[in-house]
Amino acid sequence: MNNIKVHLVDDQCLIRQGMRSLLQLSENIVVTGEADGGDTFLQQLENNQVDADVVLLDMRMPNGSGLDVLNAPQSQQSDLKFLILTTFNEDDLLLGGMAAGAKGYLLKDVSLEELVAAIKRVQQGEIVLQSELTQQLIKAKQQHITYELPSLTGKEKQILSLMVSGLSNKEIAAKVFNAEGTVRNHVSNILSKLQVRDRTQAILKTLEMGLLK
Repeated sequence: MNNIKVHLVDDQCLIRQGMRSLLQLSENIVVTGEADGGDTFLQQLENNQVDADVVLLDMRMPNGSGLDVLNAPQSQQSDLKFLILTTFNEDDLLLGGMAAGAKGYLLKDVSLEELVAAIKRVQQGEIVLQSELTQQLIKAKQQHITYELPSLTGKEKQILSLMVSGLSNKEIAAKVFNAEGTVRNHVSNILSKLQVRDRTQAILKTLEMGLLK
């Protein structure tokens, strides 16, 4: 397996140093750069100073937020994959970050094993959603508004719930004892019924509207 290059973006020096030290313990992951804020990172990107596959991105930073980074043209036009590192009180930022193209989110106190696994999955194009944060988002949205799922079958509701938990089609297939091709068909039907273009938008719509109970 080729090395996965990671760029750290966080305004707290100790957090960057800690992540760098931890990730150095893992095979196949190399920290190739860091930035102390969104503005710094975007300048690095503009100057072709970012050599990375995955960017670990803090959301609350005084000099350019994570949301600023994700919405910037430089980021939107790049091939970088962004993984949000967050705290429990950032519901709207998480949803905004995912809508802007982030590939997932994790708590900052995540274990090294979980962080490494998430980086690898994101680099492979998967979506990574940490269960505790997803459940928090669902509960937060249900306090304000609740909608019925639009004409989904029981199986589709089950698969949608697993999608929101961050599972890939292969992992969902193992959970529901169906072939992966069957799961792909169910996912396509879910996207059509929710009137969204991809599974990220399906997850966002589910969380934003409090569709799961």
